[in-house]
Amino acid sequence: MYHNLFRLTLLVTTIAIILAACATPATQQPIATLVPATEAVPTATEIAPTNTPEPTATQVVLGIVPGRIVFRSTRSGSDDIWVMNGDGSGLTNLTNGGHNESPAWSPDGTRIAWCKFVGQNLETFVMNADGSDQTNLSNNPADDCGPGSSWSPDGTKIAFTSFRDGNAEIYVMSADGSGQTRLTDNPASDEGAAWSPDGTKIAFTSDRDGQSEIYLMNADGSGATRLTNQGIAPGTIPHWSPDGTKIAFGSSDGNLYVINVDGTAQTNLTKGGGPVWSPDGTQIIFASNRDGNIELYVMNADGSNVTRLTDDPAEDYSADWSP
Repeated sequence: MYHNLFRLTLLVTTIAIILAACATPATQQPIATLVPATEAVPTATEIAPTNTPEPTATQVVLGIVPGRIVFRSTRSGSDDIWVMNGDGSGLTNLTNGGHNESPAWSPDGTRIAWCKFVGQNLETFVMNADGSDQTNLSNNPADDCGPGSSWSPDGTKIAFTSFRDGNAEIYVMSADGSGQTRLTDNPASDEGAAWSPDGTKIAFTSDRDGQSEIYLMNADGSGATRLTNQGIAPGTIPHWSPDGTKIAFGSSDGNLYVINVDGTAQTNLTKGGGPVWSPDGTQIIFASNRDGNIELYVMNADGSNVTRLTDDPAEDYSADWSP
């Protein structure tokens, strides 16, 4: 009888242990699931800020183009010359203060010409592509820049605008600033020179016939002829297509046009200004305020597929595409 009682007690104890063991996970399970859930939330919110850096050309759904882009921007609080890669990376302020405008790449992509205020007048400067060795080339008491300058295709000369003779005229000088020579001589304003890809022609804007239009002349200043007849936006710099068959320009009506160099087939591509062709001639970068402030955009050379390139509360414009 003693043995039967012991066995009965052992059996009851074993059953109680088994039941207790089976019941334990049910009471602990909610605790185990709470730990990872509370730890995962901070991780997700910490990742989010890494996708929203300081405003640069890499935000929003922006276009990507080959090469490097130099442009004028007020994002530093002053008018500076900036450079970035075609995907928006490598954004760099080259001038860091003062008033700077109208950058233009040298044909070999190693230097940049631009306009910079010295005292109360604009001068034509040149610097290395990294912003070093900034040099005043024109160095004259009058304005000697604006609305920009243009390199000859071989990189040995620069065409620029000067007011040293009382009104805006087109001048040319060697790339080191020597040999400054006047090309145009007209009581009207001649400005915004752009050298043709083969080096034989220079396009420029002039109001010699009553309103600002685009003209073509030989590289020595002779043979000036009018190309357009509709009114060109002030400060326009004509820009040649790489094959030398077309010129893109901004008009006084706020639109961007392309025209053949013989004056035919003028085409309205889009709203905007400051056009510049890609090195292969398939795309055009331009400036537009269509999204609220002035930004850089790119489109196909026929005006299709307009895509935004920069995104900043400041103004980004006056671009040039590296060779």
